[in-house]
Amino acid sequence: MFLTSNTFAQTDFPTVFPQPILVLDQESLFNNSKLGQAILLIQAERRTVLMQESRNISEAFEIEEKQLTKTRSGLSVDEFHILSEDFDVRVQAARESQLVKDVELQRSVDDQRRRFLVIAAPFLSNIMYKYRASAIVDQRSVLLFDRNIDITSEAILALDFAFEQNPELAIEKE
Repeated sequence: MFLTSNTFAQTDFPTVFPQPILVLDQESLFNNSKLGQAILLIQAERRTVLMQESRNISEAFEIEEKQLTKTRSGLSVDEFHILSEDFDVRVQAARESQLVKDVELQRSVDDQRRRFLVIAAPFLSNIMYKYRASAIVDQRSVLLFDRNIDITSEAILALDFAFEQNPELAIEKE
């Protein structure tokens, strides 16, 4: 049985006045804004430092391993076993330490992306207010849309202006 009463329809469902929905390409906003690029540069520099540190450690262990192999013939089995066990323990510890640093770097990258969105939020809010929109959705969440509601370029310009006024926005506060 269906209720078709006008009273039911008017009291149970609010009247909705359509408001625009805007579309934003979050990846483009991050990758193409000066703030996002500055953050990416800082992350790349940190990654380079970590990779160089890993290479240096690896090279030092290779040299040590060759020396250990050379001295093997002059050592007793027990002496060599003690030295090789110590070497293996240090190599494992170094690998684990580098892995922890890599995980911390990735966490920092994720934190920076979230921080970027926090910084961008007031600018996106202003754009939303300007167009009297009810929402901004990520482009990846929309199947089809009118390109006229894509605010990515406008958001990039707003963020670029803010970054030019305050380049410190890119620096992670501890």
